[in-house]
Amino acid sequence: MDRVNNKTLLKRALRRRCPVCGMGAMFRSHFKINKTCPVCGVTFWRDPGEVLGAMYFDWAAAMVTFLVLWALFAWLTNVSELMQFVILSAAAAGAVVIAYPWSRSLWTVLVYLSGGIERPPLRVLPGGSHESPPSVAHRISGGRTARLRRFHRR
Repeated sequence: MDRVNNKTLLKRALRRRCPVCGMGAMFRSHFKINKTCPVCGVTFWRDPGEVLGAMYFDWAAAMVTFLVLWALFAWLTNVSELMQFVILSAAAAGAVVIAYPWSRSLWTVLVYLSGGIERPPLRVLPGGSHESPPSVAHRISGGRTARLRRFHRR
């Protein structure tokens, strides 16, 4: 497996792309992570406990938001403490919601750097040929080559 430099991995995480190939999207929507990369087939999350590590990034986003806004309120406004608490709590919760996909992407890059994510192994098909995960060309052709191969075997 080729080693990717840290700058490239950080860019992939911020773009929410696969840390292995850099092309596959990690998320289907803002809150739904793909189980595997649609391009290279690598599994992003193997264990349910891996989500706990990404929560550290969520916590950091909430704390930075809370502390920056708290400092601004303390220096620039005369809002009551109760109202500050309500606003700061809502802002911290909003920061977690907004930062969710990026925290998962950053944690996935850290898991990749630690060796927890690897390319899927090649599958051996009957007849001795090898099959890799679906490629971009396979997805574009809609699997026509696989259908043609099955047709020609008959």
